[in-house]
This record gives sequence, structure tokens and C-alpha cells, in this order.
Amino acid sequence: MVMLVLSTQEVDGYSSFVPTSQCSSMVPGHGTAGPSNPPYELLVDKQTYNAGEQITVTLQSTGLDTFKGFFIQARPVGQDQPVGTFTTINVNTTETVDCTPGTQNAIGHTKITGSTIEEKTAVSVFWTAPSVAVGDIQFRATVVKEYSTYWVNAVASPIITHPTATQGPTNVPIATGATTPSKVTMATDATTPSSSTAAPAEDPLGITTEGCGVTKGCYGVPDGCSPPNCDYLSTWVTDATGENVILEITGKTDGYVAIGFSHDLLMADDDIYECMRHPDGNIEVFSSYSTGHTRPTREATNSGVSNVEVAYSNGLLSCRFHRAVRQTARAGAGADQYFDLGNSSYHIFLAVGPTQVQSDGSVEILRHTSRAYSDQPVDVTSISLVATASTPLLVKLHAGLMMSAWMFTVSIGAVLARFYKPMWPNSTWCGVKIWFAVHRAVMTLTVLMAIAAFVLIFVFKEWTFVTGSNNTIHAVMGIIVTSLGVIQPFMALCRPGPEAPNRVVFNWFHWGFGTAARIMAIVVMFLGLGFPFLGLPAAATYVMAAWVAWQALSEIFLEQEANLKCCGQNKENEKASPDHDEIEMENKKGARSVDLNPEPKTSNPPGSAFKSGFLAVYLLVLTGFAAAMFTFIAML
Repeated sequence: MVMLVLSTQEVDGYSSFVPTSQCSSMVPGHGTAGPSNPPYELLVDKQTYNAGEQITVTLQSTGLDTFKGFFIQARPVGQDQPVGTFTTINVNTTETVDCTPGTQNAIGHTKITGSTIEEKTAVSVFWTAPSVAVGDIQFRATVVKEYSTYWVNAVASPIITHPTATQGPTNVPIATGATTPSKVTMATDATTPSSSTAAPAEDPLGITTEGCGVTKGCYGVPDGCSPPNCDYLSTWVTDATGENVILEITGKTDGYVAIGFSHDLLMADDDIYECMRHPDGNIEVFSSYSTGHTRPTREATNSGVSNVEVAYSNGLLSCRFHRAVRQTARAGAGADQYFDLGNSSYHIFLAVGPTQVQSDGSVEILRHTSRAYSDQPVDVTSISLVATASTPLLVKLHAGLMMSAWMFTVSIGAVLARFYKPMWPNSTWCGVKIWFAVHRAVMTLTVLMAIAAFVLIFVFKEWTFVTGSNNTIHAVMGIIVTSLGVIQPFMALCRPGPEAPNRVVFNWFHWGFGTAARIMAIVVMFLGLGFPFLGLPAAATYVMAAWVAWQALSEIFLEQEANLKCCGQNKENEKASPDHDEIEMENKKGARSVDLNPEPKTSNPPGSAFKSGFLAVYLLVLTGFAAAMFTFIAML
């Protein structure tokens, strides 16, 4: 239970107002970010402003969607400091926020005490410009549709200009000069791109998140990151002709970073673009495609790719290139995987990984070490902010069922069968001893959950086998563990009687198969926790390790329980007890028979009260560990 408490994160919920602590990030302290393209807009009644002038700002739905919460600020373009002063129109739905004490420079939702938050389709407020010029400004809003769905800083008004102010740069310069070849040689650890117009930034190619959701579309991992703190980032905007999408991708790798467009979330039959660094420092951009779950095939003529710029510095690999919105050049194999970006939306995949030099001297990409994908299809000819998709439900169910089976139920069944046979000698459930009734129930549940998890992950992978060393080990050992678990109940059906000479053989095989499955399951679970695409926190591994230690210590303690003075037992009495030889699983009388000649009741074994108390503690701690792991999985 202590581990469960330590594994949770603090969450601040403000159902009735917006806290000043969120002024900078504009991120609610609850739920998860919504999909791209929020169904809301910010409207203003003026396109220019002067010092002290008042503007009416309206946040409204673009369709039938309502919203409960909101947070609006006016910010100079390219900056994150709120300016001006807001005034409420309806005090029952809006409330000003002092991001700086006494300024009223932001505004958000409120509610009447004792009531529920009103669902709104529109809300209007007044904004008064500051007395000094701050340059062109833009209103930005975070909108909360409901507790678990919101869009962070994703709704923006048109830019409001100040006629006399000098406005700084508002977007990352995009090279639009003559077409360059797709292969560009760069010195390793070069610090600037070849273009002299690139704005200074910590990304080697000047890729930033300035203007995201306003002048260009963006998808970064983790959500809300800025280079160089993004694991990977992609931006997109159409050029002046509308015939090309200018794509930028950057990632923490010295191998490759790639972007893919897909009809689904399975990363198969996709349109892919690799930004790949050679061991000698050369960097290339390749137009590729995948057929099924295969390594991408490079298109020979690099169709649709032009205006390539590349750079690598301090572990960040970056590429910028034009991709034709529509094309007619690619033919034959791969033609179906060259998507028309102008007529449809696609899931965006981002991935990084290593490369490998082939025997012919070419360099190929290997399986990604990390990837992410958008939850919803994205139109890259429009501007949007894209949120990272959560872990697919089938993967969560697979992990949860396997954890339930091999961490929780199998542990209970093994402990009862090995250490609690002599307990409760005069009690039965369904005509069998209590220990056996519980053992049979939880082990049956273990097998059923393992089979269900096994089927679910194969359905998710479309019955294809995984590649990559850790993935393969996890899959192969998982198949072995599941097979051993399925064998156990069939082996139990062949169990000889307590006095049969082959009973000892059965005992050893039954124990051996079960113990092997438990040990291998632990290895499999640890491998699963380390998969990069899951993004589990390090605390999950610590909780799993703590559970393994607790389980091992509990079984060692119970194994030595007979030698502990507090238990009041000795080995001689233990041998004299028939319960410690072979415990009958059924009563000598039938479960429904009328016992006219009742046998004398067997006394509880010495130390039974202590063992019962320890069992209660063991189950409580085990439940805490399991609950902690379920929490981690649910947060994916």
C-alpha cells in the first residue's frame, strides 16, 4: 500500500476557477489533451489596436460541441507573457485571473457556489490594450470540453496588429531557394545549417515550436516540448504555391529520424520519409514505403522530395524538405503508398533508431528504438497541434491481464498450495479443502487471463511476429510461459492418488512446470516494462522489483516457518502429522452425505493463528503492488 501511494502523482483539480499556477503553461491539472483540430474558435471585433483600446473577444464552438472550462490570454506574437487587461461581461461564467498580481491579464471560467459548471457554446469578454506598445498580439485559449478532454493553447485568434509598433520575427524562416540534391554532406557536429537565413535555435537546423498551431502544424513528443528537449518533433506548412508541404523533422539520435503517414495505427502499408545519418557524417533524406509489416523500401527516384536541408549537432539529427502534395512520378511498386496529402488525412508516425552498414556498403535503418503516433488522422495541408496517442486499448488489456495472472493470482495459488495445506482442517468449500478450492480457482483464472492476453496481443499485431532482440525474447518467453500455464490444469487431471507410487513424480513435474512458468513470467514482465513505446515511468520498474523481493522473502519466510520459535512447531511433530505428508483434497465423506458418525475434529496445527495473520498481511501488500502496476498501465 505504501508503494501504491508513492506511485501516484499529485493532481490539482480546479473545477470552479483557473489557478494562477497555470498561467505560463495553460495546461489543466486533470485529464488528457484532446485530439487535433479543436472544434472551437476565437473571434475579435478589430484587426488592429491602439494603446488603451478595447476589443471584444468571443470564444465559440464551430459546431454543436459545448465546453465547460476555458482560459484566455493575449500574448505578443512569439512570446508567452500575457498583456493587457480583461473585463468580465457575465460574472456567473467568467472570472479574471491575475497572472501578475493586480493585473487581470487573463480570464477563465467560474461557477456559482453550489452549482455545476454551465455547458457553453460561446462566451464573450472585453480586453483593454496596455498603455504602451507591445507589438502585434494574438489571443490564445485553452478549452476544456469536459474533465478528461481539453485542448491546450490550441485555439487562436487572428493576429491583431499595432500600426506603430516594430514587430519581431514571428515564424521560423523556411528556405525556399533553388532545389538542392537530396544528399547533403555535413560535418559531424556542425552547429548551423547551410542556409544563412535560419533563425538561431538550439536545434541544429533552427527548427522550433514558435508559431505552432498558428502559422504551422506541429507534433512533438513529449507533448508541449521545444527543441532540444523533444525526443522527436515534426512541423509542416504548405509553401506559397500550395503544391508542396514543407516538412521538418528532428530527433535525438545519431542514426535516423523518420516520419510516416498511415491510414491506421498499425504502421503498415505506409508512406515514409527517412532522415538518415551515415557513419561518415553524410545525411540523406529518402522517400520510402512499407508493404505490410516489413522494413521500408526506398523509392529509387526519391519521388516528391526536394529542397533538402540537413544538420546534426549534439545528438540532434534534423532534416527539412519539400514533399509534393500530389505526385505522378512514382510508379510500379510503392505507388499505392504514395499518399495524396491534399485529399485525405493520415495518422502521423514519428520514429528514431539506429542504422547498419550492409555488405554492399549501403546503410539501412534498423527497427526503431522509440516511436509515437497521432491519435487522430491529421491534414498536413492545414495548421494544427497534434497530441500523442495513448497506448492502444488492446496493449493495455494485454499488460493488465498478464500482470493480474502472473503477479497476483498465481502468487496466491502457489503460496496456498505450498504452505497452507494443513490450515483450516475442519472446513471445506464445495466439498474440498479450503486451500485446494482457492488454489484451483485462482490457477484456473490465471490460465484464462493468460490465454486472453495472449490472443489480444496477437490480434493487435494482426497475427504477425515481432522483430528486435528484446521484443523477440519477450514474445518467445511469453509463448513458453503461456504454454506451461495451459499444461498445468491438464496435468492436474492426471494426478495420482495420495498413496500412489507415481504421486511423487507428479508432484515434482507439477511444481517444476509451475515454478519455471513463474520465474520466466517475471523476466517477461520486466522486458515489457522496458519497451520504449509504452513510456512507462522508471517507478514502474522499481515497484515490480519491490514486488519480486516481497514475494521471494515471503516464501523464504514461510519455508522456514517451522523453525521459528514464535510458531511453536518442531519438525518431529510436523512429520508425525499426516497433513504434512499428502493432504487429501476432499472429505472422506461426500459433500452432501448425512454424517451420522462424525469423525473427531482435527485440531488446528500449531502456529495457525500466526500463519493466518501473515497471510492477511501478505495478501494486503500483494494487492497494493498489483494496484500500483494497474495504475501505471491505466495512465499509458
